Amino acid sequence: MLFFLKKVLYLLILLMFSTTSVYGEMKDVTSPGVIINIPSRMLELYSGNTLIKEYPITVGKPSTPTPLGSFTIINKEINPIWMPPGCDYIVLSGPNNPLGYRWIGFLDLYGIHGTNAPWAIGQAVSNGCIRMQEENVEELFEIVKYGTPVRVTYDRIKVKVDNQGQATVGVYPDVYNRKKVTLGEVNDKLAESGLKGLASEKFLIQVIEEAADKQVPFVKLKNIKVNEILLTERAVTVDSTNYIPVWAIAVAFKSNIVWDETTQMVWQGKRVTKGIVKGDTLYINEESIPQLFGAQYTSKEIDHVLEINSLTMMINGKLFGKDLEVIEGILAVPAITLSDYLGKKVMYDTVNNVFMIQGQKVPVTLINDQPYMQITKINEYFKADIFLNEQTHKLEINDPGQ
Repeated sequence: MLFFLKKVLYLLILLMFSTTSVYGEMKDVTSPGVIINIPSRMLELYSGNTLIKEYPITVGKPSTPTPLGSFTIINKEINPIWMPPGCDYIVLSGPNNPLGYRWIGFLDLYGIHGTNAPWAIGQAVSNGCIRMQEENVEELFEIVKYGTPVRVTYDRIKVKVDNQGQATVGVYPDVYNRKKVTLGEVNDKLAESGLKGLASEKFLIQVIEEAADKQVPFVKLKNIKVNEILLTERAVTVDSTNYIPVWAIAVAFKSNIVWDETTQMVWQGKRVTKGIVKGDTLYINEESIPQLFGAQYTSKEIDHVLEINSLTMMINGKLFGKDLEVIEGILAVPAITLSDYLGKKVMYDTVNNVFMIQGQKVPVTLINDQPYMQITKINEYFKADIFLNEQTHKLEINDPGQ
């Protein structure tokens, strides 16, 4: 008797820990919702509007299709009994029961359940119910409640963006021979996700023709922070080049820009750079950010974030401003203003673009009719110390003699 009680206790503890491991990190799902898509044979679990997890499933075969529409969970059962259609006997829970060990009903005679034929997952062979791998349906069983919405769809086109920012598009088989996929429909799906124009027509036609039954990557997205503020718009990476939605950056910097469609150039005052239109969005290459806005940018691959920050300059502890440029990849400052702040007497020949300090010619570059000096040359010609604080986005210049 003592041995029996110990064995029962052991089994209860084992069940407790196995339930915890199945439920695991999914226990924080709030307002769960389920979407079942027939062509992709996938069940999507949502927490509110956020996709939490996807599960491969078996759906109804063409002769006994899974019903489409919006439903709710109406019953749940552990170790369900199966009554074969047209038979006068039942099959108790166990390895011979095709319902597995969990039943989640969303319509009379239709439900989501486990299976004793896991090799059939991913196919369209059921009598209309949704089959899942046993460990998956047990996980789902613990999360969904009575009244949880269940929507069964027939979307042959799926557009997704994963948590790494990778955007993919997939065209799935016409399981029930109900609809063809057109290029216009694929573009509409991309537009719904804000990805219109980011995939070439040739690429999309190939995806449609192949109907490869999988998601195909086509562009990568990055979040954008401007002066520590996260924007709703995102940068896109195409062929290893990051493109930035220039209007969003201009609004964040409170700058006015002008788009010249004829020359394909973007203007911000006297600053100008090349633009490119993809879909309904105007982009610039990330390398043009300093040129157009006089700002720094840092691409953080781990966080999938492009940070853009306006630089300010302090000279001998006084605010200098943000009128910075980039020359050959090096920050540059207005030479005349710099000399005034440092109290240096200079001569500038505007006709020949010659900048002189104490009789010595100083190398400058003319930008928007103003001479600029690279910060790497400041110490040599002005004997001032330079410190770039990347944390505060400040360039500090100090003259030890003052």
